[in-house]
Amino acid sequence: MEEQDTFGQVGLGAMIVFVGVMIAIISSASVMIYQLEVIAENTESIVATTSKEAHTQVVFVGAWVADAYDDYLFMIEYQSLGKEVEVEDVGFVLWCVDNTGTLHRKTGDLGSWGSGPLPNVAIWEVGGEIEEPDSLVSGKRYFIGVDGGTDADPSSDECGPKFIHDQGIVAYYTIFLPFGGHTTQELRA
Repeated sequence: MEEQDTFGQVGLGAMIVFVGVMIAIISSASVMIYQLEVIAENTESIVATTSKEAHTQVVFVGAWVADAYDDYLFMIEYQSLGKEVEVEDVGFVLWCVDNTGTLHRKTGDLGSWGSGPLPNVAIWEVGGEIEEPDSLVSGKRYFIGVDGGTDADPSSDECGPKFIHDQGIVAYYTIFLPFGGHTTQELRA
């Protein structure tokens, strides 16, 4: 008579289950490791971009109406992690949409103000002589002037204080830094 070992069949079934569980664990582990690598790469990329933008910024401290109600005078503070930027490399956009739906826009660099306190001076350090600096230094405050008007007609008053008051609209002034990052100030009459 043949001998039958019933425990042998149980052992064979347990071995099949064990091998199946090991395959599932290895598959799951490889998927988890891959996802962890993807998350780490994305995080590094986001941190690099965010750090560049978060640590180099312009903060608006104050704003005034200047020069026959068609100009603005802003006080800003430049903040960075030791990075100075050339004034001519920092751009701005002053824009608004009037009541007829027309977009008015004026662009330039921080050194372009047509009717400043001195010829060819559009930005100067707070508390210093009225002379345009070559670069913005971290932690320092500056006055910046900007005319109302458009790129097509710089002497007009579109988006200036009187214009937005008469139209009952909002204008926006955005400063763009060369290494990424920008700051926008909403202007209301």
